[in-house]
Amino acid sequence: MSNIQKAVVRERRIKLIFLLSGMLTLFLTVTQTKNLLVSVLLAFVGYYLLAPAVDFLERKGLSRTFATAVPFLFVIVTMTVLGQIFIPVLIEQFSGFQGKLPQYADAASKLLMQFELKASAYLSPISSFDLRGQIEPSISLWTKSLFEQLPQYLSSSLTVLLLSPFLAFFILVDGRDFLRKALALVPNNLFELALNLNHQVSSQMGGFIRARLLESIIVSICIWLGLFSLGFPYSLVLAIFAGVMNVIPYLGPVFGALPAVIISFANGGNYPDLLFILAIYGGAQVLDTVVIVPFVVAKIVNLHPVTVVLAVLIGSQFMGILGMIISIPVFSALKVSSIALYRHFTDFRA
Repeated sequence: MSNIQKAVVRERRIKLIFLLSGMLTLFLTVTQTKNLLVSVLLAFVGYYLLAPAVDFLERKGLSRTFATAVPFLFVIVTMTVLGQIFIPVLIEQFSGFQGKLPQYADAASKLLMQFELKASAYLSPISSFDLRGQIEPSISLWTKSLFEQLPQYLSSSLTVLLLSPFLAFFILVDGRDFLRKALALVPNNLFELALNLNHQVSSQMGGFIRARLLESIIVSICIWLGLFSLGFPYSLVLAIFAGVMNVIPYLGPVFGALPAVIISFANGGNYPDLLFILAIYGGAQVLDTVVIVPFVVAKIVNLHPVTVVLAVLIGSQFMGILGMIISIPVFSALKVSSIALYRHFTDFRA
């Protein structure tokens, strides 16, 4: 090997070491700094939501900074108007819900006991069934932590709400320059792969986030209108919770409906009331499953149902609810990356 070839190989290795070191440092910083991971995730959600509008305005002749500022101002004004309408209602409903939380925790315990008794009648000949003993301590611990750690939750939420828009703005303005500098560290033999991989992952992430947000908003609105028409308490809080949980495949809709079922049971609701509530949640899920998912989400993320379930379970083990929410886009990005790497190295060997 000539000196020139050795210098080229050495340069490739140095570039790759710097790139991997930078990525590792960034990953550790984001994951180990308090509140930063959630802020960065929300910032990227904002980036993918606003990027099409920013790119459109930039093509129309605005500078990147002004093209970013216009959608941001629109979102701020919209959120301010919606906040004036809904935040007082949310605060009132959440305060009422918090005050009755011990009652609802007790109702959840009684529901578990009834379910356990009925299940034991079928399963006792086969095995013991102690669902209540396993879940009830978690319910009590969660109820206690919600009261004791609420100021800390509010403080963390405020930090995230202030930091995430700030990060999203600068990702939109300077993200492409940062990406160019990062790609400049990629060795020449991997440059085309990195560029193509970035385009595929970014396109899929953007489409997935926009589709999921639309899906959650539609589900939340349907559930809110249904519960509100029944005069059900905390309808707005429950609808928002159901919309957030709906992001979690398969298990999310069940988690989203449980609080309404428990509240109905605690308030002495009868079976017709419970059927109405389940019909509202079920109707929203039918709309989601029949209309939104096949035409919007399924075309973007092509994952086998078994893979989806495994991804959600793995995400829950590492990061709880947050891990369940981000598991599908992360696994989707890993799938795209793995396929691209496999094709690159097999073609290279050929």
